[in-house]
Amino acid sequence: MIRISDRIFSSVFELEQALVEAASKGELVLTATSRLSRRVLHCYRLGRIKRKDLGWKTPTIFGFNRWIKNTFDTLWEHFRPLSRLGALRLWDEVTQRIELPEGLRPGPSLNLRLQEAFDLLSRHGQALVGPSSGHTLADWRREVFKHFLALLEKNQYIPWTEILERVGKAVAERKISLPENIILAGFNELANAEEGFVKVLADKSKVEIWRALKNPDQNMKVRVYATPELECQSICAQVLKSWNSGQKRLGVVFFDQDYFKLLKRSFEELADREERSPNALRYNLTMGTPLSEHPLFQTALLPLRLLDETQPNALLSSLLFSPYVMRPQNGWDPAIKTSLWSSDGANTLKDALFRLKDIGCPIQPLQNLSLYQKKPMKVWLQDLESLWSHLGFPISRCETDTLAKEHLLKILGELRKEVGHLEMGRNEVQAWFKAASQGIEVVEKTPETAGIQILNLVESRGLSFDHLWVVGVHGRALPQPVRDLPFLDSGEIQKVEGGTVEKQWETGQKNLFCLLAAAPHVTFSRAISKDEDFPFLPCPLIPDESSHEGSPYTVDLWKEPSEEMLRIRWLREGLKGVRRRSKKLRETIEESVNFPLPKSLGVTQFEDLLICPFKFFAKNLLDLEPLEEQKVGIEPKERGGVIHKILKEFTQGLAAAVPDWPDDKGKALEFLEKTVDNILGRYLEDPFWQVERLRLLGDAESPGLLKEWLEKERERASEGWGFEVAEESFEELSIGDTGILLNGRVDRVDSHPEKGKALWDYKTSDSPPDREVLEDMVRPQLPAYLLSLKQGHLPRLGEWSGQVKAGYITLKKASEVEIEDLKNVDWEDFLPRWKEWVKKRLEGPLKGLYSADPKPPPSSLQNEGACKHCPFPNLCDFKAQGVREEEGSEDLQEGDS
Repeated sequence: MIRISDRIFSSVFELEQALVEAASKGELVLTATSRLSRRVLHCYRLGRIKRKDLGWKTPTIFGFNRWIKNTFDTLWEHFRPLSRLGALRLWDEVTQRIELPEGLRPGPSLNLRLQEAFDLLSRHGQALVGPSSGHTLADWRREVFKHFLALLEKNQYIPWTEILERVGKAVAERKISLPENIILAGFNELANAEEGFVKVLADKSKVEIWRALKNPDQNMKVRVYATPELECQSICAQVLKSWNSGQKRLGVVFFDQDYFKLLKRSFEELADREERSPNALRYNLTMGTPLSEHPLFQTALLPLRLLDETQPNALLSSLLFSPYVMRPQNGWDPAIKTSLWSSDGANTLKDALFRLKDIGCPIQPLQNLSLYQKKPMKVWLQDLESLWSHLGFPISRCETDTLAKEHLLKILGELRKEVGHLEMGRNEVQAWFKAASQGIEVVEKTPETAGIQILNLVESRGLSFDHLWVVGVHGRALPQPVRDLPFLDSGEIQKVEGGTVEKQWETGQKNLFCLLAAAPHVTFSRAISKDEDFPFLPCPLIPDESSHEGSPYTVDLWKEPSEEMLRIRWLREGLKGVRRRSKKLRETIEESVNFPLPKSLGVTQFEDLLICPFKFFAKNLLDLEPLEEQKVGIEPKERGGVIHKILKEFTQGLAAAVPDWPDDKGKALEFLEKTVDNILGRYLEDPFWQVERLRLLGDAESPGLLKEWLEKERERASEGWGFEVAEESFEELSIGDTGILLNGRVDRVDSHPEKGKALWDYKTSDSPPDREVLEDMVRPQLPAYLLSLKQGHLPRLGEWSGQVKAGYITLKKASEVEIEDLKNVDWEDFLPRWKEWVKKRLEGPLKGLYSADPKPPPSSLQNEGACKHCPFPNLCDFKAQGVREEEGSEDLQEGDS
């Protein structure tokens, strides 16, 4: 008779107390996570100590997986559990035999995806092999699985689901003794394999599944912050405030690993390097740095990366000056620097090693690594270890270094054991190291009994808190998006966890009910966006809360820092500096600087000056540059320059190449393609430029940006418009009586026999709003182009007093190509007003005053005006001016009193 029942608790605290009581009665408690089993055991011990019991028998409380593994070990089976690297080796053996579908590349990355599909299907009781379904990857996977299962049997390995079956069989045959009552705790839901095993247990004992669930109420809201960093800072301050008020069971749950990094940093700042005294802030981190990101692990693999470097000096320096490498003698560092970075320094690895060998640097084993392109993994490992030994690597300088070293040495042993015989190149060696390190974290040892727990969703299951904060609760975290399962067909996806929107929605609701039961007070929060290009959607299960209508909740650290925030060292010292600086600024009399405004400016420089004098001052007079951002692909400035060259050559050569334009569309398109290829030329060796060519010219499936542009130009040509000049430069254009002379280049001028001329400015990004040209008057391109035409500064055109229009040709996306002039503008009336406004705008800069005065100014957090893309926000005091005025008024009040 199968006896399984569910027991639902209204709170995790009640569940915890019931588990302790059950354990004291000798019942077997199996928990979803090892952390939960340790928590229950800790509570059990505390209860015994409180009652002053002198001794007791350790209760039978285990993590479910650990109990299964320990029980399996007692069976003395001939088969051994399948390790991850053992599995990857078998997958590699199979994929080398079977032809891969187009698009798949053999290697550890593919092996990991196959193992993921194998585990998922096994746990959910799906058929691993079977008839064809018509899904290419799923059918190929079935063939691979068939060979993989044969290898498992040949090598006497068994996967996790088979371990469950064998333990279940031993239970059914009464080879394993069980107590009368078994309790499963902390499980959201059971997979098919686990459910089948539990039914076997229930045939011999009474099995109860205990859960704590709580339904949401109307008062539950998600507090919205501007950014994840601000969210984590604020939440950590709230946690510290609760800690100081006497609550000692506090938890912070995160969904996204990026949040863990922010939370860790925020708590480190709040702890402010304080000693771990009994009254100090004590918190426990359940996660750590992924091993592949730890600097010791990355340093270990630097020699493999070096072999592919054409100019290896930088990587060699990183290796030889690493804190994990021993310095063998005094004076070695300067000698290496001279060898690598002298004016005639080495450019190849061979030259660099020759020079380093001359100065006695123990780098000889690095040459052994480069002897052969392919060799057995064990030989690669021997050469690596030989080099590490010569360099004294690794030196452990802290606890996490020691842990990373232990993980690295363990991986070496497993790789040597499992794939040591396989021949491979250095890129494959790096791929195996990466696969072997996946899922391994270097976790700093902090006490699980600490009053503050920072954990992910899985580790939080079944744990009780006085107050719980859940961060990052946006629409892609709760519920989570559908999993990417390329090796499963549609029928299989419907039956596995996370395969469909419906299943993720149900899981999200269950997770929410569990979180609400974890504490009497649960606070949810999220950020508006990760960055400008990555906005977060609201959580559909919980409504948002804002500090006021339409705005995110904000905390101004500089105006109103809380007591908790003042524990942060950089904030305390920053506030002192701000106060000292504010006092000095109030005492300063001289406001101008000894940087006279240049008389000759480029149009782009002139635009900076009109938008904000301080931005012009920092960028063009002080020659400051913003921090270089890591970019992938083609620089936008370089892309724009190439498109300008293509359009210039095309428009200037069109009349000769296509005499029947605009009627002959085919020949014009042919000339456009030829022009693109001529200009790109050597660029096409770069894959990014190959993609750019596709973006410009398109293919059968996607439109090309320049093809769309050509069609719009053909329509204009049919109306009588013709290309006149392109990339026409002008110099020393006078702007009224300001004394400023402009230099620039008009992108293009068209002419029409009846409608006069049209001046165009190409934009490969967004075109500025008309308001910024006609009302704010800070976009000088079109007015300057018109003045240069009217005053005869365009050499091939001369003065022009006839009809004229001006506008932008937007070339950002194929779907957004626009050729639009500014409508309803009387340029004859506008240009004098513009010159008068410019004269007034330059009054300060002409006197050496470059105040922060952005146009258009910010009006709210959502509308940052000209400040939005300014690269110098930390130098500008525009936002701080209001703070100084308030401080000044306070000082006056103090003086009056």
